[in-house]
Amino acid sequence: MSTANVRSVDVIKDFRVNLINFAEEARTALGSFDMEIRQLRNWLERDQLAYWRSQVKRGQEMVAMARTELNRRKLSQSNSDAVSDTEQKEALRDAQRRLHDAEEKVERIKRWIPVLEHAIAEYHSQSQPLGDRLAGGFAATINLLDRTIGSLDAYLAMNAPRTQILEPRQESGPAEARSEATATSSSAAAPAPPRVEAEAETPPAGKVEEETRHEVNP
Repeated sequence: MSTANVRSVDVIKDFRVNLINFAEEARTALGSFDMEIRQLRNWLERDQLAYWRSQVKRGQEMVAMARTELNRRKLSQSNSDAVSDTEQKEALRDAQRRLHDAEEKVERIKRWIPVLEHAIAEYHSQSQPLGDRLAGGFAATINLLDRTIGSLDAYLAMNAPRTQILEPRQESGPAEARSEATATSSSAAAPAPPRVEAEAETPPAGKVEEETRHEVNP
């Protein structure tokens, strides 16, 4: 399965629009080419071939008429030496030349028809896959792009979870670093102060009795 590294949904949307425009232009081009091919085939096989065949038929008739006229002039020339058949001979040569040209055009068209058909077949073999793709699979491609764009838009519309932004710790300079290190080492080296507890002194029992008798008997 092929993958694409797409980092923006807008790129996919632009690609979809460009793909649709390309498909429309391709369909127009293929349709125009097919129309030109049909016109060329009709012009060569129907118009030109039919026209020059008719010219061959007409040329044969003109040759026959010119030959008949020449024979008639020869019969007249046998009865009179003053009658010339130069004009009839020239007309016959002209008719024969036109007939030869028409027959040559017919043979040339017959040779060109298979060449044209072969070129048309090669063109169709190259253009048919594109035409089939535009006719059948193109709609599925557009639907896939639409679903992809819809899924990405729905994903981007979701609220992302909030995260706590931590401010970057400011780095201390060399002097401050040394002061902090000295204070840390001093506090670690100094002993903890002794715990002082206030305790009341208790006098001896004999002294208490003596002080009591003295207060009673002055």
